[in-house]
Amino acid sequence: MEWEKVGNFFGTYERTLDTKGRLQLPTKLVKEMPPCLYLLRGFEGAVSLYTEETFESYLASLSKLPYLDASARAYLRLATSSVERMEVDSHGRITLGSAITKRYSLGNNIVLIGVLDHMELWDQSAYEAYWEKHSSSYEDIAENLSRLNGAKE
Repeated sequence: MEWEKVGNFFGTYERTLDTKGRLQLPTKLVKEMPPCLYLLRGFEGAVSLYTEETFESYLASLSKLPYLDASARAYLRLATSSVERMEVDSHGRITLGSAITKRYSLGNNIVLIGVLDHMELWDQSAYEAYWEKHSSSYEDIAENLSRLNGAKE
């Protein structure tokens, strides 16, 4: 699936939810705080966060999926039904709340990572397990991707 716009989100940031379930967005990751973010189900246990601009691009890519295909319908249903609009407060925080933390198995310790066009929220222990499982294969993953894209680097 191709996205029309790619953002500049990168880096890893550790955060702790406060007693009200609020998550402080890192100013290094988000230079200008948007008025809202769109939260939706991600992959491998992550929760995706999009700005309004990149979310619109994501929706445009979804609209190109062939609805007559059963896999496309399933993905559309699962992805779009999980979307929640999150207001960013004047202190650069979003409130996850107990329903979201329960649904996505997020504890108080959160890892927030930038993934080009969006951000991902991870429960810290889940992210550490993901990192442990995949980081030793970094070079192999890169090599396989270069073959897919015909890259020379």
